[in-house]
Parts: sequence; C-alpha cells; structure tokens
Amino acid sequence: MKVFPHVLQGSESWMALRKGRLTASNFDKIITAAKGDLSKQRFDYMAALISECFCPEFVTWTGNFATDRGNELEPEARQAFADHTGMNVVQVGFCTQDNGVVGCSPDALIVNDAGEYIAGVELKCPFPATHVKYVADGVLPDDYKQQVHGSMAVTGLNEWHFWSYFPGMRPFHLKVERDAYTAKVESALEQFMIEYGELSARVKPQLIINTL
Repeated sequence: MKVFPHVLQGSESWMALRKGRLTASNFDKIITAAKGDLSKQRFDYMAALISECFCPEFVTWTGNFATDRGNELEPEARQAFADHTGMNVVQVGFCTQDNGVVGCSPDALIVNDAGEYIAGVELKCPFPATHVKYVADGVLPDDYKQQVHGSMAVTGLNEWHFWSYFPGMRPFHLKVERDAYTAKVESALEQFMIEYGELSARVKPQLIINTL
C-alpha cells in the first residue's frame, strides 16, 4: 500500500486524492453487508466516479450535525483508544492500493516498534443511544462492515480495530480480523473494476465536449 501521512483529512488535498478513486467509505455501494453479494447501487457509484473526472470541484455532501460532532470528538476518541490499548497510534491522511485506484482514509493506523504498519482503527463517536446498541450487540455494526473489511482489502493489513466512543460511557472496542468476508470484498472490488472500466470506456468519449 501507499500511505499519505501528512495530508489532512477534509482538506482540498485530501479531497483531490479521493476524486475518481474507489474509497472504502463507499464500498457499501459495491457489496452488501449481509451476504456479501454485489450491490445494485454499484452502477450509481460508477456514474458518480465518472462524473468526478469532469467536475472534480463539485461537492454533493458536506456533512451534518452528527458528522461535525464526530469530527470534533475524533482526536479525543483517538487518544482514548491509544490510552486504553497502549498501542502506538498514528494519524494518516489517505492510503491506496499499489494500483493507486482504490483507497481508504483510516482514522488511525497502528505501528509496531519497528515503525511498520500492522493494523488500522475505525473511530466512531455516535449519539449515546447508538453507542448503547453497539455495546449491547457486541459485533461490528453492519453500517461499517464494508468499510472496515474494505480498509483491510485496500491496505493489505490483517487486523482493524472498531472503537465507539462517547464521553462518560465505557468505550466499545472490537478487534476485527481478515476473514471470508474480506475475501468477498476483494472479489467484489475486482468485479467492480472490470465493470467500471467497461462503462468508463464506453461513456467518457460521449461526455467530452468537442471544441473544434
């Protein structure tokens, strides 16, 4: 994998890195959480990726109260995870597969004493009732299954930590390891790339404005 450690997530540079690339936060549009089937949303996602090649400055979503609150609490949650686990946690901006086409934005990566990346972290700072449900269920929420396993598919790492944090409550920590579902994500990505390449080759020439 290639790591962009100094790019600030949410910045113009970070957004430029994501444009036109498949990103783990959108893998729910490629594969379903329940059975690991190809998602019917994948063609909509292909259209969005193609459109980004023509209007990279166009922003379709800028967040809401929940995401703003999560962003504000993320540094506190990251430090709480580091304190709880004793792991060496570092921030990075973006990661891509060696092919440069597929990427993810980890909330943190874990490094060993040799400075090697060995795992990733998905931080969530949900509303209190949602946090309670995470604790009660005790499993990786389906809402983040594709993203977590997709991040392992992107980075090649075998372990990802899900950390739900709400001040005043005990955090929820779950270690997720590479398994059969991760393999399904990797297979779905390969199929998506084939379909995306075919659609892109067919549609892009029709979208180019002839200035002659």
